Amino acid sequence: MTIGIVLIVLFGMILIGVPISFAMLATTGLYFLTSPTPFFIELLLTKIFEGLDNIILIAIPFFLLAGELMSRSGMADRLMHFSNLVIGRVRGGFAYVNVMASLLFSGLTGVAVGDIAALGKIEVLAMEKAGYPRHFAAAVTVASSLVGPIIPPSGVIILYCAIMNVSVGGMFLAALVPGVILALADMLVIAFQAKKRNFPLSDVDRSLPAFVKGTRDAALALLMPAFLIGGIVGGVTTPTEAAAASVVYALIVSVLIYRALSVKEVGKIFMNTTFEAARLLFMIAGALSMTWIFALEDLAGQVAFIFDFAKGSPLLLILLINCLFILLGMFMDAALALILFGPIVAPLAYSVGVDPLQLGIMLIINVTVGLATPPIGYVLFAMCSVVRLNFSKLVAELIPFLMIKAVLLIIIGLVPALTTWVPGLFGF
Repeated sequence: MTIGIVLIVLFGMILIGVPISFAMLATTGLYFLTSPTPFFIELLLTKIFEGLDNIILIAIPFFLLAGELMSRSGMADRLMHFSNLVIGRVRGGFAYVNVMASLLFSGLTGVAVGDIAALGKIEVLAMEKAGYPRHFAAAVTVASSLVGPIIPPSGVIILYCAIMNVSVGGMFLAALVPGVILALADMLVIAFQAKKRNFPLSDVDRSLPAFVKGTRDAALALLMPAFLIGGIVGGVTTPTEAAAASVVYALIVSVLIYRALSVKEVGKIFMNTTFEAARLLFMIAGALSMTWIFALEDLAGQVAFIFDFAKGSPLLLILLINCLFILLGMFMDAALALILFGPIVAPLAYSVGVDPLQLGIMLIINVTVGLATPPIGYVLFAMCSVVRLNFSKLVAELIPFLMIKAVLLIIIGLVPALTTWVPGLFGF
């Protein structure tokens, strides 16, 4: 089987409804059974377990569990109220609150769909009640949720580091400035819309006692990402140890301090997270089997040959890589796209001077933006299922947010300091 046939078989299986993990494993099995070296199939399981035998990957189930515990404990409401106290007083303030709440909540869930699930309905209905068009409220929520996989702690970043052998601490620090810039870009779009469409002002009580109470309620949620990043960057904990500590922290806050979860509810959260972690790791196993095929078929060399005309122009090459990964993000899970194609484009990017940390953040933002890029982006469908919406109207409201993110992606690819300056301060 040639690489073209491999990809056709893989995507054909996915299109007819075969689960992605099984489709990748089945494609790999067919590839070796029809190759001149069919005995390689005997090494398939060994290859998969060798790939999964990475201690960094153990952090992913822990972060999933911590995020689920925090999101189910009422933390979202506290962060929304705190955001409203800080930034909600201006025209269009509730839309700014939406973005700020997503920025803060990203440190707890680390995934865009997690943000939609935990905050989506709350934010959209609250904005609609305050006088905002429902589809605009949903567009703001979708756009702001895309910062989830970027702001640490992020399971996608940890996965990328495990696959690409990049420092987790360095990547966490590299994500901070781009993540904040993306949130500010969303606020810029809102500012133009607020003036043009005369959005309402927020009337929440902002007296000193109310501000102190709101800050106190949100403090434990705000401190969690700071502790995690500080521990990893400071060398006190490994990413896996920090992830395990985050679970303990989340249990203490959710069960003992907020008393928002019962023992029975915690048990259900553990069961759901176990299933989700197993699903993700099984998908990683399938992807690792596909990367073996890509290496044997020299897919990286073929892509390099196709992109050879762009090697003399860093701007053109960065544009091509951006387009490729946004397209992949539209059709594939972000983690899967990074595992399969990150190692393929990395040598090309490095050849034109792109820093490994810079490339990692650029690719992660690309596949994340792809999640909300029509016609396929599944974050759009997640929002439509959470709140009853007309898909085309949602897309129309979302376009300005996607356009400014596309511009920022090019800037991040061309300005290394946006991703390397903060890590450089800490010696990465």
